[in-house]
Amino acid sequence: MKKTLGLVALLGLLAACGGGDNSGGNTAPSAPNTVAGLITDIGSGARLAGVTVRVVGSSRTTTTDSRGEFILQNLPAGLVKLDFEKAGYAPGHGIAESASSAQTVVVALKKEGSEQGYNPTQARTLFQHTEAGPYAVIFQPNSLDTTDTNLRVVVTPLDPTKEDTALPGDLVAGGASPTPLAPVTFAEFSILDSQNRRINLKPGSSAMVELPIPPELRSRYRIGDKIHCYAYNPQTGRWEDFVEGTVERSSVDGTTPVLRASIRHFSWYGGAPAVQDQECLDIVVRNRFGPLEGAVVTARPGLRAVTNRLGQASITIEKGVPVNFTATKTYTDTFVDANGNLIPKPGAKVIDIGRVEERDLIGLDGKNYSRTPGPCPSGSSQSVRTAATNPLPIRVAPAPEGFFQATALLQPGGVAFVQLEKGIPNADGDLENAEPASGANITITDNAGKTATLSELSPGIYMANNLTVEPGKRYTLSIDADGNGSVDGSGSAFAVGNVAWSNLVNGGSYSAASLTATWSDSVASQPGYSALYQVTFQRNGGSGVSDFAVYVGSERSFEPRAQTSPPTPLAPGTYTVTLNAFSGAFSGSGLNITDNITGVGMQGQIYSIQSVNPITITLTGP
Repeated sequence: MKKTLGLVALLGLLAACGGGDNSGGNTAPSAPNTVAGLITDIGSGARLAGVTVRVVGSSRTTTTDSRGEFILQNLPAGLVKLDFEKAGYAPGHGIAESASSAQTVVVALKKEGSEQGYNPTQARTLFQHTEAGPYAVIFQPNSLDTTDTNLRVVVTPLDPTKEDTALPGDLVAGGASPTPLAPVTFAEFSILDSQNRRINLKPGSSAMVELPIPPELRSRYRIGDKIHCYAYNPQTGRWEDFVEGTVERSSVDGTTPVLRASIRHFSWYGGAPAVQDQECLDIVVRNRFGPLEGAVVTARPGLRAVTNRLGQASITIEKGVPVNFTATKTYTDTFVDANGNLIPKPGAKVIDIGRVEERDLIGLDGKNYSRTPGPCPSGSSQSVRTAATNPLPIRVAPAPEGFFQATALLQPGGVAFVQLEKGIPNADGDLENAEPASGANITITDNAGKTATLSELSPGIYMANNLTVEPGKRYTLSIDADGNGSVDGSGSAFAVGNVAWSNLVNGGSYSAASLTATWSDSVASQPGYSALYQVTFQRNGGSGVSDFAVYVGSERSFEPRAQTSPPTPLAPGTYTVTLNAFSGAFSGSGLNITDNITGVGMQGQIYSIQSVNPITITLTGP
């Protein structure tokens, strides 16, 4: 969704859902062999009604209700694989265990890419362009298992640095001893015939795909590097079909670093190296009243675990990198009263969710310490990771029923502001009848592990008082919008660097025909940092096509030319020149605003802007 720059309002009329559940050891019903689920839109956080839910390998189906929820009962014991379908969205998949107590599936669906026609008798490259670069599929003639010549191809990009919750299943490989995978870049490939049936490759055939390396990971993966690639198999609920891809330059634009690999089956596909260096982390899950037994915890990158009667579990994660955790707990035949207690009511259900984002593990030293939770699998070779609090706490509470919009501004050398609103989304995703959302708990953390709590200055306006935003640092925002103790949404962005002209000075005179404007960014070499720059040349008093030039892009140089065909030098005269730098929720040549704060019932943007004082220069003729 494209948005205009400014403090925009989000989705959500807050419906009070109580504050939590009964304490650990709680005796509320939780039906065996039951899977409950909550389906949302990864972009907006909106709960999705009307999603078809299918149990793989059986005839069982159901549909999400108006709250985006579903429940399946009396399932066979063991791993349950689920498919999710809704018009306009890429196929979704999830897994859960059918066991002695109910489990939860929380799935985010991604809106699909645009359809493109394809005749499979031809060699063809089709791609979906994004701010990260083109996601491409390269077909060989007669490689698809169909005689239909009127196919539709849909490529849905997914950047796991922003949208990892939309990846299907657990991101692990292997069977009895699974290995966590570190996500790099992904896409979903759907090939549909004229009867809307999914088409795949012929046995023994393959196609090539090119998936851009996200800007934040480009310092880690260089041209020529090898990356393991996997396809998601909905039949087994696992990432399989391992091949090795190579980081190369895009065949579409010739510049973007992409992961190029062979694909043998069209579905979700991407690069994710197996995690070699693992360690063990102890966690404890709590609700409003205390430790919570039977909560399922999933780590990325990492495995999953279930808490014991003390709410504790130990989980294998990747060593030395930030990790995101999600904890869920389902209660059936109960509802939450006004005091946050679980009250028996046949047919009711409560889904608790809690998230701890990467901020809680950034900068930790990984030293061993005395611990009491159980060992991680094959624990002898794993060190034990020290968290800021041992064990690392995850707070769960019912997901908010309504919609929130957050807009966060990082001011380099200054402070961090957040505007939080609640309201009802219109067809464009903007809020109608928006009102300030007071009482939220909001924290912001930099990539050195320093955390600040934002205080509410006025209704819905929050500021970090004890944190000075430093250029080049990455900041992660965590928002408990309804103040019930669990994180509802989060997002992160770099604070832009100090930007200055390299070869232009106020009052200077330059040749219009030979001028290349250049500028510097103090943190341009910071690993993972990326920024967009906007430069304008406007002749004072001029209004013609030869009196104006504009640039938006990631390069730090620009040849100002009139938008003629072919481009020509600007007309001689006195010009006002501006330079701005942007990072975070910006994309494209038009500086479109994109959501990079996501969660259940929440969307929003976190961004940073740096402006250079306008200068006046003179452009001369030949």
